[in-house]
Amino acid sequence: MVVQRLQAVALFLGPVIFAASPFFWVDGHYGVNGGMLIALSMVPWVYGLIGEYERLRERIPVAAGLWLLLLLIGMFGSIAFGLQGFFEGVFGLHDQVGLARFGDYPPQSLLVLWLPGPTFPLAMLVFGVFLFWTRLSPRWVAVLICLAAVVFPLGRVLRLEWVAYIVDLLVIIPFAQLAWSAWHRTTADSTMS
Repeated sequence: MVVQRLQAVALFLGPVIFAASPFFWVDGHYGVNGGMLIALSMVPWVYGLIGEYERLRERIPVAAGLWLLLLLIGMFGSIAFGLQGFFEGVFGLHDQVGLARFGDYPPQSLLVLWLPGPTFPLAMLVFGVFLFWTRLSPRWVAVLICLAAVVFPLGRVLRLEWVAYIVDLLVIIPFAQLAWSAWHRTTADSTMS
């Protein structure tokens, strides 16, 4: 029950830590603190999602396994983007110089940033579809996760703080409900034992 409780808390903490990152942006860039928050947020967020994977695996084992792989690739990409912002801030590259230098390393940048980066929102979209299909959460939660996954890149690509705040709130709401349900599910499971 301890692991399930930790995963429930992580389902809430991951998106909240991630949502704090735009408050530290420097001229539309993550900077040291924003980049650190993005990278760190992935650990609890994915830890919590592994608990949801266990639930999905009971209903759709092959699809859930493929989704977990997609999720881990997306986690890698999000951490890479967070660290990119962190190191840009550390080395004082708050303009387009940091991103422009990735052009000097096209295959490596493709594998480290450009392919895995968009995979996290894609994994969220698939997760929302799976929740909707299996009915493991209320339908509104699944729909909000799908909607959040679709608009999630806007919050980061446009680099407009107010857009990022709205999108992050859209992400936090369904994950807060999932965390609440997971917490109470562990309570119900322990009373039935």
